[in-house]
Amino acid sequence: MTMLLILLVASVLGGAANALAGGGTFIVFPALLLAAVAPVKANATASLALLPGAIASAWVYRDAVRGISKRFLITMSAASLAGSLVGSMLLMHTSNNTFSRLVPWLLLMAAAVFTAAPWLRRVAAGLGGHQSMAVLLAGQFLVAGYGGYFGAGMGVLMMALYLAASEMDVHTAAGLRTVCAAAINILAVGIFAWKGAVDFKVGVPMLLAGIAGGYGGALVVKKLNAEAVRRGILIYAWGLTAWFFFQMLA
Repeated sequence: MTMLLILLVASVLGGAANALAGGGTFIVFPALLLAAVAPVKANATASLALLPGAIASAWVYRDAVRGISKRFLITMSAASLAGSLVGSMLLMHTSNNTFSRLVPWLLLMAAAVFTAAPWLRRVAAGLGGHQSMAVLLAGQFLVAGYGGYFGAGMGVLMMALYLAASEMDVHTAAGLRTVCAAAINILAVGIFAWKGAVDFKVGVPMLLAGIAGGYGGALVVKKLNAEAVRRGILIYAWGLTAWFFFQMLA
């Protein structure tokens, strides 16, 4: 019962973190590992727990999405689904031992991307001004592949891609990101469930807790300093990454 409570609290915090500044995976995934859930199953279950946040974000940005042509939106969604399929199936063919060895490096990459997010957005915005469909599709496929496999920080990568390789403004790019992220996560969770990789016993309660956290986070997002929240998550993310590397080397 105590461990379930910890998982529920982690889901609430993860949902709220995603609503405020992102980084919910850094909270939910380690909590599942702490609960002795196998690494691959922990990753799949974390995806389920955080799925409502991705769908809710797409709904929030529906006005921005309306300004995107249906053909372009379908094309980018198709690239997202294709990449997610490859990434999630790759995860399903990764052993727990192999994934355990990869986790510190995946967390390191995600923490680095999350840290560099403001800089990446500024640089990407400066490179914008023309649209390259080939770069957008190739980049979306690669980011979606990573998203299907692990996913922490993929939103930052998508924003950088859109701002650098298209003429979209930040608001439109954020709207497209939410739609593509929802497509990536929905397909990945579907595959994980199909392959029996999701621990539904804890995953469903965590999903409900994640909804509550995301809703609460959305309510207070205007009252809290999102940058301060992001810095707090960064401190936690780097500390967590260091701990995983210490465990690997011990």
